[in-house]
Amino acid sequence: MIKNIFEYALGGIYMKFVKNALISLYINLFIIIFLFVSLLRGLIKNDMGNWIHILLIAGVIISGISNIIFAAKNTINSCKLCKNRDYNSLRKCMKILKFGAIPYFILNFAMHFLIFLFLFAASRGTMIFTPIPLLFFIPICFTYPTVVFTSLYGIGFVVSISRDKKLSKKKFIFHVLLQLCFILDVISTISLLIKYKKIDEIN
Repeated sequence: MIKNIFEYALGGIYMKFVKNALISLYINLFIIIFLFVSLLRGLIKNDMGNWIHILLIAGVIISGISNIIFAAKNTINSCKLCKNRDYNSLRKCMKILKFGAIPYFILNFAMHFLIFLFLFAASRGTMIFTPIPLLFFIPICFTYPTVVFTSLYGIGFVVSISRDKKLSKKKFIFHVLLQLCFILDVISTISLLIKYKKIDEIN
């Protein structure tokens, strides 16, 4: 009983890091959105030296560093849970982190899509013949590590059940690859959650 209470309390600590990581992700995203809106407003009013821009840029940097710290901590936590074969905690963290990040990716995509449309309309379509569209690959490069980060517990879960012979090597590789891809990572997570609903079904 004491062991179960300890594991429950420890699982709560891991969940706290997961939730804080999600909060940090959204704070960073909303600051970036406010920065783009502020820059657009400054461009229209010819006031690009606004002090608000400096504060927002500082906010993006600080929240970005916070995201890196939480990513590192959750990586360590995922490895610990995997090592201890704590399937329940891995499953819960995987579920909350992956599903909790879905609105983040939707908003992130919508923001960059709207920026693309604005530049396209402002240039009357001529921007597609310039290097500007290539610049949109930069946000993708910055967004992809977030996909990997939100898949940490999913990969840890897959490693654990594979190590206990509850998942074939082919399916193990398949799920790991899915966890590293946009959209497919969510499909993999749903599949794992449906198949492994309880700890009793794994042991």
